[in-house]
Amino acid sequence: MTRRVVVTGTGATSALGLTADELWDGLLAGRCGVKKIQAFEPTGFPCQLAGEVPDYKIRKCVPKTHRKATKLMSRDIEISVIAADDAVKNSGLVTKATDPENATLTPTRTAISFGAGLISCDIGEIAQSVEKATTDGAFDIHKWGTDGLQSLTPLWLLKYLPNMLPCHIGIIHDIQGPSNTITCGEVAGHIAIAEAASTTGEIRRGDERIAQIS
Repeated sequence: MTRRVVVTGTGATSALGLTADELWDGLLAGRCGVKKIQAFEPTGFPCQLAGEVPDYKIRKCVPKTHRKATKLMSRDIEISVIAADDAVKNSGLVTKATDPENATLTPTRTAISFGAGLISCDIGEIAQSVEKATTDGAFDIHKWGTDGLQSLTPLWLLKYLPNMLPCHIGIIHDIQGPSNTITCGEVAGHIAIAEAASTTGEIRRGDERIAQIS
């Protein structure tokens, strides 16, 4: 007998807010999230408008035991952690992160199926390294390995690996089941849903009770 698979909670981080409810309310009200770029100085760029996620405090979504790890989170990871936190709370689940004393989640029977795309480097973080690898104002690939990379920390790459997004989510919420990251451009999220529901058979087969999809 095929088991039914249902969506019990949703989370979203968008230019209209940090939760799925804020996104929905913004859409119903006809609000526009596109504004002048605030994340960096856009002067000189052909387009100076973008839909940016509002300011947030990542530490509010991360338990004290894991807050040191925020140093290894890129903006993409932080946004994913916030959306996952919203989805968990929206579903009514209680995890190690939301209430460690009364967690209802079974860690070993919970999986993550994650859709991710290209994670771009932070401009402020990479600019200094690029500047050191220039010759007469032009980027010099030969100086990149010797001069440019010296400005980056050894763990710099961990901020930009797609599988690190579900990794942090899994650690924060104590999810110990399979963790699968799909990297397939704009359809990655859709494929992640299919993977969680049927392709891997995680839920229908009864191997996992819950699959968190991001």
